[in-house]
Amino acid sequence: LISLSALLAETTSNQTYLDAAQNSAAFIHAHLYNIEGVVQDSISARQNDSCSTSDSTGPYNAGLMIEGLATLYSVTKN
Repeated sequence: LISLSALLAETTSNQTYLDAAQNSAAFIHAHLYNIEGVVQDSISARQNDSCSTSDSTGPYNAGLMIEGLATLYSVTKN
């Protein structure tokens, strides 16, 4: 979602997309990084799960985060 929003912001010059990319990155950083700094796989939206995160991690999660942040940086230079 970070990459898509950042690319849409770059293509359309629409601030809404840039805000979405930045908010997505902030949400992932706040809620999906575990105590070791590894990006977790998912967060539950089930009614009784209290938004618990999965214990599953994988290199693809880090790869998607790197791609998203790199794309966001290429657009904002920040």
